[in-house]
Amino acid sequence: MIKNHLKAAWRTMVKDKTYATINILGLTIGLAACMLVFTVVIDELSYDKFWSRAGDLYKVNMSDKMADGLYKKNVYTPVGLGYGLKESFPEMEHFSSINTNELQLRIGDDDQDGIRLNVINADTNALAMLNFQVLSGQLVPFVAGHQNLVITESFRKRHFEGEDPIGKVVEDVPSWSNKSQSYLITAVIKDIPPNTHLRADAIALTKPSDGGDLTKAGIRGGTSVYYLLKPGTDARVFTNKINTWFRDFTENPTEKKGVTFDLQPMTDVYLHSDFNGRQQVKGNIRTIYILSGVGGLLLLIACINFVNLSLARAMKRLKETGVRKILGAERKQLVAQFITESLLFFVIGIGLAIGLYALGIPVVESFLSHDLAGTLLSSLPVFALTLLVVFTLSIATGAYPAWIVSGFKPANTLRGKVGQNPVMNTAGLRKALVVTQFTISIVVLVALLVVRQQVDYLTHKDIGYNKESLLHIGLRNWEGKGETFKTELTKQPGIEAASIAGWNLVNGSTGMSGTIDHPLKEGEKIDINYIIADFDFAQTLGFELQEGRLLDAAYGTDAYDLYATMGMDKEEGEQYKNTRSSLVTASTARMLGIKETGVPIPKLGYSAVGILKDFHHESLHHSLGPVFILGQQNPNYAYLFIRTTPGMEQQAQQSLVKLWKEFYPNRLLDAQWVTDILDKQYEAEQKQQALFSFFSGLMLFLSAMGVFGLIVHAAQQRVKEIGIRKVLGASVAGIVRLLSTDFVKLVLIAVVVASPVAWWIMNKWLEDFAYRIDIQWWMFAAAGVVAVLIALATVSWQAIRAAIANPVDSLRDE
Repeated sequence: MIKNHLKAAWRTMVKDKTYATINILGLTIGLAACMLVFTVVIDELSYDKFWSRAGDLYKVNMSDKMADGLYKKNVYTPVGLGYGLKESFPEMEHFSSINTNELQLRIGDDDQDGIRLNVINADTNALAMLNFQVLSGQLVPFVAGHQNLVITESFRKRHFEGEDPIGKVVEDVPSWSNKSQSYLITAVIKDIPPNTHLRADAIALTKPSDGGDLTKAGIRGGTSVYYLLKPGTDARVFTNKINTWFRDFTENPTEKKGVTFDLQPMTDVYLHSDFNGRQQVKGNIRTIYILSGVGGLLLLIACINFVNLSLARAMKRLKETGVRKILGAERKQLVAQFITESLLFFVIGIGLAIGLYALGIPVVESFLSHDLAGTLLSSLPVFALTLLVVFTLSIATGAYPAWIVSGFKPANTLRGKVGQNPVMNTAGLRKALVVTQFTISIVVLVALLVVRQQVDYLTHKDIGYNKESLLHIGLRNWEGKGETFKTELTKQPGIEAASIAGWNLVNGSTGMSGTIDHPLKEGEKIDINYIIADFDFAQTLGFELQEGRLLDAAYGTDAYDLYATMGMDKEEGEQYKNTRSSLVTASTARMLGIKETGVPIPKLGYSAVGILKDFHHESLHHSLGPVFILGQQNPNYAYLFIRTTPGMEQQAQQSLVKLWKEFYPNRLLDAQWVTDILDKQYEAEQKQQALFSFFSGLMLFLSAMGVFGLIVHAAQQRVKEIGIRKVLGASVAGIVRLLSTDFVKLVLIAVVVASPVAWWIMNKWLEDFAYRIDIQWWMFAAAGVVAVLIALATVSWQAIRAAIANPVDSLRDE
């Protein structure tokens, strides 16, 4: 019986090649795209779940409660907290300081610039928390004399092919000072899976610190600290114990009232660390929701196509089915026949989709800039589950058309009286499905327009300074030679100005920050960012002075000495600040009620001698906050900004490299263009734009294919009507209009339905940005016009073919 069903299904496909091609192509594209999307989703959700003790690993974060009830979260916590808790609570098994950063490692003597690699910096306690598979060498004990370096197998193959690296001493190319850090390679481990926020090529091990960063007087500094709790420990209960213990331990009244700690599961760090601007590898849970929705919608559109075409084609098979019922076929046999056809379509579709999926994986990995930890084809259980889902989907999708087609009365059908037949009543369903398809496509198309406009807004908005032809060098210890280096640099061809300042453009952090009582709002606190910079800062960046003057070394009060304040008591420190000058931004002046320059600001000190036009020291995801610029003659620990002459950027870089080697011959020079740094801040949005471009095109294509199949069916059903109309004098344009009108109406209904849905979704998406566009009416109009034009082009092509056909052929009796 099954063999007969398969033969009949195959013959049906061969007989109507247009119908078969549209169905198979739609299913192939829909299934392949859905598989690729959900591979990425599964990969994103799998981060850090491969550690053997993943369920017991937690990252500790610290929150400071502000006067307005809000919390400011900090990812850095004192290592000393771990020591205190380990002594007091049996639930604590291990804790370790674990961070990631980039390292420039010099492998050979001729390798002057070194090899860039990602490194996990951790103390040896991490080895008891994170399971690494050793291939050669040994992780413990710690070998004194050098920092111990554990490299991965792939790193060894790339840089130590044919030799044993164990016992070799390598050095980094320092960026902070002239002295290199030496590393002893002690082990080679199996590659760390890419689905971890601790993605790295090596592990740099140190001995655990002494925990001196936590005293009863208060917290000093901190780092990223991870805890391993004993199995079965309730993290919520233990979090309460941590905070109770800390309140009893500290004697600092501010920390006793305002500081709290929380445990973040290791498996949540990747997707739920939006507050950590320094984390190198991180995702976003909202991206997962978007991808899941898009993948599901793609598959839905493909299935709608299948159902729609199956229902439409059922009209051609009424007599066939009627004859089979008269000859004794039962309804369940007819249902089995049609479901078998559905299964055959899905089997062919999934076979082709798997091939397309395999070809698409490298493209996806290139787009994501990292390898996927696994695919649907690499795991037998996951692959089996995929096939089961497709099998279930094929049954569910084919069941409704099969049930409808098999349920009519054969006597009425054979007489041509099918007006009351259930199949005839499916026109409304088919129309609803077409509306659904185009509604989804239009929503995604509107999303594309909104994302594109937002990205364009972010990249072109005035940020308050001239970002063009500007170079940025990372944090350096200038060893007291910074001012001399800067002066010599400005003498070089192609370089107009330079400034040393405590402002990291990569993550927007400033050299110093603090929380003060709000001068205008009693009982409320406000965060202040301070940029300590030399006196050429404003001119180099191109800030616009709106009122007052710029900082000038000629004024003794314009110079600020951070280290001098460290030796002062509170009263001396306040008196010193009251005599210091600063620059503020226009929004800072409004926030703090600064109405005249040169007057100390209540509760803050620092006289604002000049007010600058607002500039964004962070990405446009963040709103403007109070910013003070303090002048320092020769900052020693800061970043360097270099203004180059437009058109002479290459010459300026050559001059920089040459002078750098004279002043700092052993140190790394890592200069980046500010425009490149700022573009990377919106890399996630740019990728979302690319995704929406691809998916909106794919959805419109699938929707157009469905409409094409329906118009082919409609033209076939009305072939005699069209022939009669032509004989009676109807024009080609009139017949095209006749066949096109109904479909265009459906698309227009889809525009009406999709517009409020798209507006709501994209308003939610825009809430992530402090500075965002307004959604305009033309975005919905443009999406609607594109959808209508695509539908019209699809319909018109087949309608014109039907309209220009010879009526003699269409009116000839069968």
